Amino acid sequence: MLLITVGTEQYQFNALMQWIEILIKYQLINEEVLVQYGSSTYLPDGAKAYRWISDQDFSNLIDKASLIISHCDESIAELLEDQDTPYVLVPRLQRFRENVDNHQMEVAEDFERRGVAIARSPGDLVKFIKLQQTSEVIPKIDETQVCEYLKDRYPSQKLMLITSLGGYFRYMYSMKSFWENFHDRAWVSIRSVTTEKQIEDSHRYWGHIPVKDNLPNMIRNLVLAFKVIPREKPELVISTGSGFALPYLLLAKWICHSKLAYIESKTRLQRLSLPAWLLMKLRVLDLLLVRSKAISDRHPQSVYIPVSGDSESRSYVHRDYKQASIVTFDEVAFIYSPERLEFSTAREFLSDFQTICNPDEFYTKIVIDMSHTTFMDGAGLGALTNCLRIAKANKTELVLWSVSEAVSSLISLSSLSNLFVIEPYTNTFRFSHSIQRNRVNNITPFSLLLFRLQTLLKKIPVLRIFYPILKFCFPSIDIDPGVPVHPSVRDPLKRLIDIIGALIGLGFTAILFIPIAIAIILESKGNVLFAQVRCGLLSKPFKIWKFRSMVQNAEQLKMKVTNQVSASTQSANSSGNEQVSNSANDKFFKNADDPRVTRIGKFLRRTSLDEFPQFWNVLVGDMSLVGTRPPTFNEINSYELEVEYQDERYTEWNRLDVRPGITGVWQVNGRSSVRSFAEVVNYDIEYRKNWSIWYDLKLIVKTVLVLFDKNNKAV
Repeated sequence: MLLITVGTEQYQFNALMQWIEILIKYQLINEEVLVQYGSSTYLPDGAKAYRWISDQDFSNLIDKASLIISHCDESIAELLEDQDTPYVLVPRLQRFRENVDNHQMEVAEDFERRGVAIARSPGDLVKFIKLQQTSEVIPKIDETQVCEYLKDRYPSQKLMLITSLGGYFRYMYSMKSFWENFHDRAWVSIRSVTTEKQIEDSHRYWGHIPVKDNLPNMIRNLVLAFKVIPREKPELVISTGSGFALPYLLLAKWICHSKLAYIESKTRLQRLSLPAWLLMKLRVLDLLLVRSKAISDRHPQSVYIPVSGDSESRSYVHRDYKQASIVTFDEVAFIYSPERLEFSTAREFLSDFQTICNPDEFYTKIVIDMSHTTFMDGAGLGALTNCLRIAKANKTELVLWSVSEAVSSLISLSSLSNLFVIEPYTNTFRFSHSIQRNRVNNITPFSLLLFRLQTLLKKIPVLRIFYPILKFCFPSIDIDPGVPVHPSVRDPLKRLIDIIGALIGLGFTAILFIPIAIAIILESKGNVLFAQVRCGLLSKPFKIWKFRSMVQNAEQLKMKVTNQVSASTQSANSSGNEQVSNSANDKFFKNADDPRVTRIGKFLRRTSLDEFPQFWNVLVGDMSLVGTRPPTFNEINSYELEVEYQDERYTEWNRLDVRPGITGVWQVNGRSSVRSFAEVVNYDIEYRKNWSIWYDLKLIVKTVLVLFDKNNKAV
């Protein structure tokens, strides 16, 4: 039996329930599943579900379970530490309304260093179920130092103990050597089998939970506080946390002038809980005792007592199951993508994927778990695309799990977004702090400001009218700031130059439009303008505009025209000593004397007048004045990761990280001499590496000079 428990928390943990349902749906669990769901509002289909389980029943279930999955709580770890049953903990996240803050993420970081198994995604659960291990867990906590401190500070007097259920109560009970010396004492807690059994004092009162978003319980606790506090008249009140204690503490201070001692939870490692922070700001506490040095440094008025047995010298256990990159079941295989899916790792990842798709084994599903991937460039997108091709060739369904917002944004922008299947319920994963820090380091302040501003404008109806204006000024505003596009894409000065240049170019286009249109119509039938779908930034499709320079049925006649690029048998890369196959040269079409080009078309191409309508593409943000050559879909469908450019640092896919341009290095240097696809890619990557505003201006000047070259021809 597999046991999932989330305790008595007043917050839902729907994400964990959905993860369990996915594991059941994928048939990764072949035993009975029992769920104690607490305040969750989503129940896994196919599991036995109970909202609450008595302590005795819970203890019996632990003995029967083969694996336990729970939330990341100190008290749960303490409860399970003496058990032989493997267990894994999942931290709650504030973002998904699973807790009041993110302190369980801090606890998870500490637990992992101490050998406790932590799952941050359904993919981590898959690993643990397949490769589960019984780890050395945290030792029992000895609260002798805390008790001795409290004994020295507070001599015998009338005492009141205020604590909620679960870990709060166990924390209070662990300090029994202190409070048992106070014979005149009273308790305020929550009624349960455990509290009724362990609180033997006659002066005990039962409060009400939950209190979050529950006005009736707030009022009931306030009424009870007005009854209890004047009756007991405590001189000292000690609480181990929870917002439940606030009305009792405040009334004890304001009515009885009691001394208030607030002992912060051991799971608070970076920031105070909201109740502790509020009581500190109201200046009603006589003692704020914390267990974290970081919190103590931030709040000098607190008293710091370290958790005993938590020294740096403790031997930590390395979690081997976390290192697995491939996990297989009977019909489902999992492969885990790296944190940075770029050229340096994309080929290795693709190679690992190919080992899964070997002829000797067959899987109905292959899942790519991306829960640790925060950075993916064009090469990473190429790796995913090649994985999709391989899976389809093997008639295997490919599914993506735990796709971050940045990676999802990149996929959705590409022309390939409708080809990938993403499991939506897996996107409630949680990054570790180290991965999150690396992700933040990749984000520039300006891109983050723009992204947050556009999000705000979309949400507020009155301000929504300003969104198109902002989108016009910054076409990349919708791209998640974590997407690693080229710096030129988000540069405001480059966009300003594009707008000014596009307006000037469209002015000339308007003047020349009528005579050019007349000339085109007089020579051949068809439209004046020619439109073709090209791949823009991150392979986003857009319609490029040109003056028509070919006959009307040019596409149908293409098969009859020799591709001079394809006829070339070899081409040197940037180092000049590697061979590039004909298949690479097939990625774009070129014929210097193409019979489909009309007489007026030859003039338009020689003078580049045929490209003037592209200034509209620049104005709307699909293109830039200067950039890479805009590829066709036939080109990117044949892109490879194996072909290397520029000292093995880039692939053909890296061209997509830059917004395409009307002109660029490829046009200035290769308009009449380029004869291979490799040369075009090298020109584009050269621009990618050397880009600056001055470099753009230099290329614009060179482009104007090239127009007067008698040998000038379009690529």
